[in-house]
Amino acid sequence: MRLTAITLLLCSMLAALACASKNDTQNARQTALHPSPPASGADDAARAGAVPKSVTCALLSNEDVKAVQDEEPADAQGSEHLAGMLSMSQCFYRLPTFSKSINLEVTRAAPGAQATAVADFWRGSFGHAAVEEREQKRERKEEEGREREKELEREKASGQVREGGHAEEEEHGEGDEGPRPQRVAGIGDEAYWSGNPVSAALYVLKKDTIIRLSIGGPEDQSVKIKKAKTLAQKVLKHF
Repeated sequence: MRLTAITLLLCSMLAALACASKNDTQNARQTALHPSPPASGADDAARAGAVPKSVTCALLSNEDVKAVQDEEPADAQGSEHLAGMLSMSQCFYRLPTFSKSINLEVTRAAPGAQATAVADFWRGSFGHAAVEEREQKRERKEEEGREREKELEREKASGQVREGGHAEEEEHGEGDEGPRPQRVAGIGDEAYWSGNPVSAALYVLKKDTIIRLSIGGPEDQSVKIKKAKTLAQKVLKHF
């Protein structure tokens, strides 16, 4: 009796193992034929080599860019980020001649921000008080520069040499305030050309949106303003 019971138990175990093996084989076949969709992380990793895009990159076509720069973009790289109460979407149109590339930025109120966020930012950048403050700061820097030059001339005349080399050659260029913003008529609710000789851009306010366009190339300021204005008009058609 005991031997019979053991035999029956062993047979049951073998049958269960055979059934499990069969099920595993079927499951493996189903997985191969109908794979599960990849997890979001894996999908993101698969796209890691792709150039990130932002909605702003769709605001200017290749034809729009070529019409002002005589070259179509070789690439367009976009990004989006929040800055306090503002949402900023940027696109860099890289041209074959890199120095002619174009940068476009669209600024709007961030989700949940006050309705006046864009207007407040504009007033803080181009309002009369803000412009006067920047102008006074620029004038102070220029005056300090002139004083340093006079001091260096006096030191040279007396035979003194300042350690550290040319102390007068301090930070100039992209960090400079630049001249007073120039009003640009005929586009948006308000528009200004602002910056320094190294880096300047057209800023356009249209209702609750600010457009910023910088144009590369060897042309003088008047030509760049005209080009930026042409492109800004193309962008504003989307709003």
